Amino acid sequence: MVDDERREFGVVVNGEGQHAIWPAGRELPAGWRAEGFTGREEACLGHIDRVWTDMRPLGLRDRTDGGGPTLVDLFARQVRARPHAPAVRTRQRVWTYAEFDRATAALARRLRHGGAGPGTVVGLLAPRGAAALTGLVAVLRSGAACLPLAPDDPPRRNQEVLADAGCAQLLTTAPVEWCPEALLIDEPGPEDSGPDEPGRADESALPGPRPLDLAYAITTSGSTGRPKIVGVPHEGIANLIVASIEDLDLIREDDVMLWTTAPTVDSSMHDILMPLCAGACVAIDDGDDMPASRMLAAVRTLGVTALEIPAAVLGPYGRSLLPRLARAGVRLVITGGSQLDGQGLGDAAPLVVANGYGPTEASVAATWYRCVGDTPSWVPIGTPVRGVRTYVLDEELRPAPAGAEGQMFLAGAGLARGYLGLPGRTAAVFLPDPFAEAPGARMYATGDRVRLGPDGDYVYLGRIDDQVKIRGFRVEIGEVEHALRECPGVVDAAALLRDDAMGGPALLAVLTGERTPDEEIGGRLADLLPSHMLPRFFVWLDELPLNRAGKVDRKALAVLPLMDPAPRS
Repeated sequence: MVDDERREFGVVVNGEGQHAIWPAGRELPAGWRAEGFTGREEACLGHIDRVWTDMRPLGLRDRTDGGGPTLVDLFARQVRARPHAPAVRTRQRVWTYAEFDRATAALARRLRHGGAGPGTVVGLLAPRGAAALTGLVAVLRSGAACLPLAPDDPPRRNQEVLADAGCAQLLTTAPVEWCPEALLIDEPGPEDSGPDEPGRADESALPGPRPLDLAYAITTSGSTGRPKIVGVPHEGIANLIVASIEDLDLIREDDVMLWTTAPTVDSSMHDILMPLCAGACVAIDDGDDMPASRMLAAVRTLGVTALEIPAAVLGPYGRSLLPRLARAGVRLVITGGSQLDGQGLGDAAPLVVANGYGPTEASVAATWYRCVGDTPSWVPIGTPVRGVRTYVLDEELRPAPAGAEGQMFLAGAGLARGYLGLPGRTAAVFLPDPFAEAPGARMYATGDRVRLGPDGDYVYLGRIDDQVKIRGFRVEIGEVEHALRECPGVVDAAALLRDDAMGGPALLAVLTGERTPDEEIGGRLADLLPSHMLPRFFVWLDELPLNRAGKVDRKALAVLPLMDPAPRS
């Protein structure tokens, strides 16, 4: 909406009790009513934070679900249909669907005995690996939502995230000092000795989730200094997976999909759950990092036919990497996470590159584009998947003229429930949908500038705000600046992404105050932020440059000379 501090808004609510803000005096979409509070935007959001106090369950289980499948339903179908087919493959062993069914059901029963179920959230502290995949599927089968956490993130940050999400249980692959009650994924329990028949691992003890129950929660950077936790229901991710199988040809029964991203990246949910819901196989290589050389070796060793490569890697290296992958037997490369910019991405036939676009708030990817021979280097983001509605709107929330630039709004089956524990932040970007047929529907304001091309494909043009992506992770500059201001000697700070940095895009921190060695600043930041949010360059100034409006002049910061990068702690 218009960035005007003088504008009046009203607090509105739909039949499900979901709050939002709406321009005062403008006609409300069907299914929404005014709550009676009006004021400036921040006042309205503060009011919502006071009256809508608990966003954590977000199950909406009293609403009619519409009969769509959940992730648990889709997996169970494959267990029944293909019990002896390979489900998970590592360098050490292979699990069939029947074996993986028994392993995940046993862990799910242990979670249920500890209180997990629909309306609860279970943390998962595990690196990419077979144990993490077992934990994720077990949480889903318990009926709870899974919240992946990074083992190398600062303990204080992980504890804050668990508290904000209301997690009562934590799954780990190894004991952690700051959570001694965590449940070990590989810890044997008396319930593990389930029946041997495939697909009959005591399902009576595992009441399944409904489509509107949360499937998972993913952390994204928060502008207030605390991460936001996006709650995504089964309905959203299951819709994408069914479309991936039936419409997009992103997975086939005979595919082997290599898991390449961290569990905390939302695209992992698509990459590893999609094969298990399609009767295909998930391949997991050793080690945390997945550079191009290891990727090629894993493809050959594990018989991989499909994998994800981040756009930041595929763009510059795709022309040389894709033909080698094709010769190794890969038929499909999925990409996304940032704008795909590169030459020759449609020239490695029969290998196909599928470019996905979408924020975490829209269940991983809302639009897809398949690269062909004449695909431009600035690759389009394509067309929406089934069940997803896309709008290009101006600042007044009205449709932009055909071909004109506007903000992308997303609606429909893929929409997340919101930010757990942050009703005001949810209400600010999940708005009433004036174009929906169903009353009370919402749409999500992505903050992305797009236009609709004459061929029907959307083209991404950039961010409206200062949110950026680094190595596939979404980073909100405000959280980085908040951490910088907690560092010794720092009075004020600004951070920005510099695309011209040697070695690729990197964060620059511009600081004022008592000059402190970069090593000391970096060490403090390492206790506060995950590695992908750490600045690589530091510049000290007497004061931050301001523009006429009295705000930090980021254009001036964008031309500051970059010195040697700061050493990593």
